[in-house]
Amino acid sequence: MYQTLATLRGARDAVISLSFSTHSKFIAAAGYGGIAVWNLQTFDAVSIPGNVYNPRNPGYVYTACTWLHFEQVDQHILLLGSQDGTFSTLKWDNKDQLFLPGFQIKPEETRYQVVSIDIYQAEVLVGKLARIVVSTADNRIAVYSLSSFLDLKEIYSIIVEDFSLLAARFCKRTRDIYVFEQMGGGILQLDDTSGDIKSHQNFGPDPIRAILRGTVCMDDSSKYFVACTGKAFEMFRLDTIEYVRSFMGVPPVVLFPKVATFAEDGVTLIGGTDSGHAIAFDVGDGTQIQQLEYPKGGLVQPVAASTVENGFLVAIAGSALEIPADVVVFKKNYAPLTADCKNAPTANLYHALTRNRSLYHYLLVILGVLLTLNGLHSLLFTCVPLIQYILEDPMSIARSQGPLYVHGMFKYDFPVQAKSETGSKVPLSFETAMVNPSTFTTSETEVVSRALNSAIQARDEDVDTSM
Repeated sequence: MYQTLATLRGARDAVISLSFSTHSKFIAAAGYGGIAVWNLQTFDAVSIPGNVYNPRNPGYVYTACTWLHFEQVDQHILLLGSQDGTFSTLKWDNKDQLFLPGFQIKPEETRYQVVSIDIYQAEVLVGKLARIVVSTADNRIAVYSLSSFLDLKEIYSIIVEDFSLLAARFCKRTRDIYVFEQMGGGILQLDDTSGDIKSHQNFGPDPIRAILRGTVCMDDSSKYFVACTGKAFEMFRLDTIEYVRSFMGVPPVVLFPKVATFAEDGVTLIGGTDSGHAIAFDVGDGTQIQQLEYPKGGLVQPVAASTVENGFLVAIAGSALEIPADVVVFKKNYAPLTADCKNAPTANLYHALTRNRSLYHYLLVILGVLLTLNGLHSLLFTCVPLIQYILEDPMSIARSQGPLYVHGMFKYDFPVQAKSETGSKVPLSFETAMVNPSTFTTSETEVVSRALNSAIQARDEDVDTSM
């Protein structure tokens, strides 16, 4: 079960968006109170330059945030979207231990708020570019690439006609972009390089699913997505838009948008409520696992999740306007191998080792077992001839100058005692023979053993004479 790890204070108003950084070094809260960031190693608030509290100014109200980390320069980047449509960044300075302002992209014409920011990969590998998609309330989708030097380049920017845009998300498998509609249940699949529409599907047939009341989240495999439809969170298959199941919490007081996110490698769903807590659901059957309490009560819209070295983190925050919000961080540790677990039956031990693991992990385990069995199988067939020969004549190895395994055969150097024309002995010589022991019959084995015994005896006599 999740336990409260820390309560972080400093957000001056309702929080709209929460995000853990890569490696869970930071957590950011964005909303009507501006931006708040905490260091999760010390739980201290980090100073943000130019962070003005002005909830009536759309330029200081942040509606979306997410993180990037460039491996090459160990650079954490916080991406921000504001209510006036500005897309901006903050970069972490490892030397001075503070955030510095990066670029700002302000809309040229009418300013529509940023409704979502998504990234293709949070961890950007050496030599790679980050891929970012930003959607705004005027139905605009803008896709960018970003280098570790904060060189931002627009790949394309399009406006989707006759579409009430809610969110845009990357497919982690194809890098295509899926655009979700708030009214009407439409889903567009856009090409990742051109923005061309590849497909246009709809929710259905239940009309309630055509109205989304919150943002949309995908699992790490991009096989499923979850959307808030007002009274519940509902999960669908991304490729077929097939309904999978609902996650029912407490009945909502108001149909404010709620946020959901996958946690624990995709086996748990965390969803916000307006009843002073968030709920952890089992993705497999939709049942409630645990309520995560928010001490101040009221609306809890944003949630976030992350995986750390020794467990799982979940964060929730308050969303009541004009009230300072707290960010509550919960942690669930990996199940330890206790003494009881070590002495438990095999089935219980297996459950302790594998609980909270996704299908992906099971497949990796199965693959590892198959590779191990294949290796043992090959090793067995390689060693059987040698083992067979040793068992039939245990002294054969000691009496030969080998064997060496060469292309499925054993190479033996047999000692041979020759005699000169006068009858005197000459030094031992060796003749090479290629032998396949697996083809020996019992009689052949006896012949070889007898020959080796004779050779060894002759050698010993020669040694005695020389002494």
